[in-house]
Amino acid sequence: MLSVDDFSTNRFSGATENTKPHVEHPSPSRHPDLCFNDGNLAVLTGGHYFLVHQGLLCRHSAPLSRVIGALESKQTRYIEGRLVLELSEASNDVYYFLLALYDGISALKYDLNDFGVVSAILQMATTFEVKHLRNDLLRGLSNAWPDNLAQWDVRERNSTSMAGVYEPRKTIPHPILVINLARAVNAPDLLPAAFYDLSRNSPSDCAAGYACPLTSKTHQLSDADLLSLLRGKEHASRFLSTFIVNELEGRELSASCAHRMELDPARRRVCQSAFEAITFEILRDINGTVCPRSSDPLFAIMDAEMMQTREDPHGRPSSFLRACEFCRSEFGAAVDLAREEFWQRLPIWFGVDPQVWA
Repeated sequence: MLSVDDFSTNRFSGATENTKPHVEHPSPSRHPDLCFNDGNLAVLTGGHYFLVHQGLLCRHSAPLSRVIGALESKQTRYIEGRLVLELSEASNDVYYFLLALYDGISALKYDLNDFGVVSAILQMATTFEVKHLRNDLLRGLSNAWPDNLAQWDVRERNSTSMAGVYEPRKTIPHPILVINLARAVNAPDLLPAAFYDLSRNSPSDCAAGYACPLTSKTHQLSDADLLSLLRGKEHASRFLSTFIVNELEGRELSASCAHRMELDPARRRVCQSAFEAITFEILRDINGTVCPRSSDPLFAIMDAEMMQTREDPHGRPSSFLRACEFCRSEFGAAVDLAREEFWQRLPIWFGVDPQVWA
């Protein structure tokens, strides 16, 4: 990938001083899709060239405008009579980038199938400073890697099937891909959510990397990012433990508890027993024996509240987990505060500095 500082005429193909101007050289083949007969620039990469319009590229990219301007005064290589701009990026990546400039990106999906295209366009848009493409792509990625808890909860609900099965990888690219892309294009706002997503996997899975089923390529974190991930995972786990101790174990009853004045001691302890049962449910599932999301503290904290209204397999409320409305309401407020605090701490835990974090 080129950087802006790399823009110099020696990075692009041109004739030697002894080559006569306007001499046609043996050229690669036309790209089968993106060639305009009225194009006045041949973009050469790999085995293909694209016939496009200088004005379009110059309008959207100041770096490309400077390079093309330099070529017009020094370049002596031509393909089909057009000035040649040679890029080092892969032919497919250049194709997706040029296509995005001409047709836009409204048809793109931000799932695993389209992630390679999104990544290619974003990296080239960053390199060549095409700001509107970069901003639109980052906005699309932020739907799955948001900077706020409300949008994260929407993403999680959308990743859960009607049967209640959590299947994020069917619709959302693997977080290792996103972390590496965010590092490559300097998009720190994507990192906290991506790190947290990945932290829900086992340490060994995180270290082993991600084998893409489409390309068979294994993607891994840098050593520094892997260390940041493991540190953040420890912080998240500690936060959940503290929540259990502070908000569930021996929880004080609400001043308005519906059972506070019961004469029967067992009835007076209905709400306390409910919170004790919830604590037991969370602790016994610490290894994922009941719910495969036990390593997801944000979900576990929310689930502690949801347990009180969840129905059993026969469609009846689970009475032994159900506190009275007053105790349940106060606990719900504590859950909301804890989850918001958890979310706010993610950048610190994973050692990243997003520009925006809600």
